[in-house]
Amino acid sequence: MNIYEIHKSNPDIFNQLSLNNQLFCYYECPQKEKILQLYSNHNQLTFTISGKRIIKHGDKTWVLNDQQGFLLKRGAFHQELPNDFTDWKVLVLYLKDDYLKKIFDEFRNYLPLNKLPGTNAEMINQFMLNDQIRNSYTSLLPYFDNQELLPDTIFEGKFKELLYNILAHPGNKHILAYINQIAGDYVIPIWEVMEANYIYNLKISEFAEISNRSTSTFRRDFEKHYGTTPGKWLTVKRLEKASLLLSSSEKSISDITFDCGFENVSHFSRIFKDKYKTAPSEYRIKNK
Repeated sequence: MNIYEIHKSNPDIFNQLSLNNQLFCYYECPQKEKILQLYSNHNQLTFTISGKRIIKHGDKTWVLNDQQGFLLKRGAFHQELPNDFTDWKVLVLYLKDDYLKKIFDEFRNYLPLNKLPGTNAEMINQFMLNDQIRNSYTSLLPYFDNQELLPDTIFEGKFKELLYNILAHPGNKHILAYINQIAGDYVIPIWEVMEANYIYNLKISEFAEISNRSTSTFRRDFEKHYGTTPGKWLTVKRLEKASLLLSSSEKSISDITFDCGFENVSHFSRIFKDKYKTAPSEYRIKNK
């Protein structure tokens, strides 16, 4: 599910504002399912106001709470309810590259751009908060209840202050490095998108969205890099991951199906047997 589209198309559930075509949401999460697979084709800044959620990307896990902020780059992830379930109130700012670049260019001369770390390929990056950053994002919250009193210039000024405070914090140089990269018209490599997201059950068009390409451009760039089609590559990659989990973990066949991006157990079992000439359960017994 595209979380951006879910939020945008349900303003009655996800209280929202629009600023220069950027979507800002402040809401109490209505999630009922234990685990949701979500993806976003936008960068998003996430600030937990109260409660918590668990997010997982690949083999890594983060707890979203009010102790830190999070930058979620384009990509897919799993969102889970914690065992000690509490209501989760959250502020989410969806930011397009062009807008980030425009704002960053205003700040460039005032930011510590020397000796930045290399950017990482992690889709989820937490960042540090201080009183200035907290005051900046909490100052946005009243506007969601008083939208008729909202001059764009005032709200945008508050957002710019928030972004500047995040980027100027000495503990957030990894975030500054990423935004600086976007401002340099960086094009995310196909391999980076695919290696980070192949385990999620996404359509080719959704992989294209995450990579910020049209579907036709995505297919062309993919085949140029990998020398095969996305569908064939995904099948091989997911089967390799599944065979590893069967031989090295105690996960159920159902869990492995989900964790490797297959549609359902019967689909997984069929194509697994086509490749390995044995059913997943038999493969596990032989390779333990």
